[in-house]
Amino acid sequence: MTYGSVSERCYPISLQVNGGPVFDNGVWSGFVAFDAAGLTLEKLEAVAQYYYRLGYGFFCPTMVTASPEAYQTNLPVFRQAREFAWGQGILPPHLEGPFIAPECIGAHNPELRRDPSVEFAAKLMEWSDDFIGWVTMAAERPCASEVIRYLTARGVSVSLGHQNPAVDHILAAIEAGATGFTHVLNAATRDKIAAKDLRMIAQFTDRHTYSMVIPDAIHVPPYAVKLMVDGKGPDKVIFVADESPLIGAPVPTTAQLWGRTFEVRLDEAGRVRSYDLSGSCTSLVECMNVALNWGVPRETVQRAVTTNAAAFLKPALDRLGIRLNDAPTHGAGVVFRDGAYMPAQ
Repeated sequence: MTYGSVSERCYPISLQVNGGPVFDNGVWSGFVAFDAAGLTLEKLEAVAQYYYRLGYGFFCPTMVTASPEAYQTNLPVFRQAREFAWGQGILPPHLEGPFIAPECIGAHNPELRRDPSVEFAAKLMEWSDDFIGWVTMAAERPCASEVIRYLTARGVSVSLGHQNPAVDHILAAIEAGATGFTHVLNAATRDKIAAKDLRMIAQFTDRHTYSMVIPDAIHVPPYAVKLMVDGKGPDKVIFVADESPLIGAPVPTTAQLWGRTFEVRLDEAGRVRSYDLSGSCTSLVECMNVALNWGVPRETVQRAVTTNAAAFLKPALDRLGIRLNDAPTHGAGVVFRDGAYMPAQ
C-alpha cells in the first residue's frame, strides 16, 4: 500500500496548524501559539500529542507573521523535535508571512509585515537550519517573483495568499515557481466575490497549482468546495483546517492573540467558533467529515489530506530525507467506520 491510498485507516497531513491547547490532568489550561517567541520542546510535544489523539498523522506547524526573535527561537525547535519519536509527525513548518499585502493583513501584526526580500528569506532559512516546508506570500508585492525563485530553488514550496494581485501577478508568481494558493475563499460566507474576478477563476482552475480550502462549514460554503474539487480535479485540491491555537478551548473562552481579543463560543448553529474569525476551532478530521456530508467523494477527501498534501510538500520532504510512513508509530491515525472518519484506538 502506498501512502494516502484509500483504506479503512489513514494518516492525515495538516499543512497549517497555528498552535494548540495544553491540558492539566485533562482540563484545558491554556494554549501554545507557534508564532510567539519562546517555544519549547515540552510545549510542542503537548500540542503534537493533542493532534495525534485526534487522529492526525502529520502536521506542519505554522508561524503567522512574527518577530525576528520568534523566528530565531522557534524555528530551531521544530527541527529538534524530529530527533524524538513523538516528533516524527512534525513536518517542516509553514511560514504564513511576513511577505503579505498590507491591505490583506487579516489577524497578522501589521507592524511585523514586510515586503519580500531575498535577504530576509535567507535569514529565515539560516535561523531554521533550512527546515522550512512552505511559505505563504503575496504575489503582487515588490520582488515577489525573485523571492519565489530563491525559495523554490532551495526546496521550499511557495503558496499565494494574503494578497491583492492582478491576474498578471498571479501568472508571474506561478512562472517563478509558486505551486499553491493558501486557504482559498476564506470568509467567503461573509464576503461576495465579483462575478468577473479572474483572480479567483485562476485559483479554481489552474492545473499547475494546488488550491487549499477549509471545508469546516464556516469559512467556505458547500457549493464553493464542490466547485473547487470539480474545477481543479481531485489531485490538485488540499483540505486544510487552519487550526487556531484556541482549538480545544472550552466554551466560552476569551483569550489574547496577536494583540487582539478572541472569544470561543457557539454560533447560531451550535458550532464552536472563534470570534472574530481567525483560524478554525474545527479539526481537520471534522473537516473531512463535513466534506463527505457535502457529497465530496471519499477518495477525493482522503487524497486531499494525504497524497495531495504530501505532493505539495515534496520538495522539502525530499531535501530533508523525510519519508511518510503508512503506519507511523507516533499516532494511530483515523479509521473510516459507519460512514465517517474517527480517531483510531
